[in-house]
Amino acid sequence: MAERYDAIIIGGGHNGLVCAAYLARAGRKVLVVERRHVLGGAAVSEEIYRGFKFSVFSYVVSLLRPEIIRDLELPRFGLQIIPLECAFTPLPDGDSLCRWSDAEQTRREIARFSKRDAEIYPVYGQAMMQMGRFAKSVLGMTPPDPASPGPSS
Repeated sequence: MAERYDAIIIGGGHNGLVCAAYLARAGRKVLVVERRHVLGGAAVSEEIYRGFKFSVFSYVVSLLRPEIIRDLELPRFGLQIIPLECAFTPLPDGDSLCRWSDAEQTRREIARFSKRDAEIYPVYGQAMMQMGRFAKSVLGMTPPDPASPGPSS
């Protein structure tokens, strides 16, 4: 006899897992399928080279809203948000660029490549903060129903 599910989530990234958790909490029978050997998607840190863990996209988890973390009691299950101290970008010529949590240190790093970019880095930082505030406000909104567009949508 075949298993019956109320919902099948394709993709075990953090968004799919959150969706599955809410559905399961609502009493639905949920199946999550993932093609990789590990769940978590962009939130995964992996040891690609012995002794070095890489987390290419885990900064995206900063979009995991606090209410989701509270609703699903994620710290109870081991969630730890580790602050990003720096982002390291190796370059093809053997050099690298580090973006640090300290804006002045990052500005000095950028200056090695472009004095002009380093000078306007504070303006860039302000623009990113403004965009982040806007994006944060939009994340919590219910999207309009595409089947019934109207003035309120």
